[in-house]
Amino acid sequence: MRNSRIALFLAVGAVTPLVTALTPATASAAENRAVVCADSRAWPRDPEQYRKDAIRDKAKYPLYGDFASHIKPCAFWKKTGSEPATRIANKVRALILQNEWDSQTPLNSGRGLRRAMKGSKMVTVAGGVGHGVYGIKSCADKTATIYLTTGRLPARDVTCKAGR
Repeated sequence: MRNSRIALFLAVGAVTPLVTALTPATASAAENRAVVCADSRAWPRDPEQYRKDAIRDKAKYPLYGDFASHIKPCAFWKKTGSEPATRIANKVRALILQNEWDSQTPLNSGRGLRRAMKGSKMVTVAGGVGHGVYGIKSCADKTATIYLTTGRLPARDVTCKAGR
């Protein structure tokens, strides 16, 4: 029953009811899909396209195969969202933390957010791997802790090396 409810919510793009209907373990996956699917409305709608992509990727990537080519819930979401896209045109004094090798948010996307948020500063962890930056003994921890406890941003963007 729960899996059919998840499929129904994903198909119609009803993220808020979906998250409240899920257990904490599955809510994280639903939240991830909400972000991924909302980032672009250009997902292929034709299942045949996914089949072709899977055949191509299975031959091209013998170890990883067609894992990333399978059909995604995003293909069944409405083309228009329930609310307009968020416009970022501000001078918010935010601190952006970014690993160089983040599998979920590429460095280029972090830099794009930094450009869009005019009052922000960014800490880039050169050689940093993974999606989490703060609280893992990263070189960004000190700068982030100062920001979180005082609201002070560094004078300029910072790049530090992973493992320090």
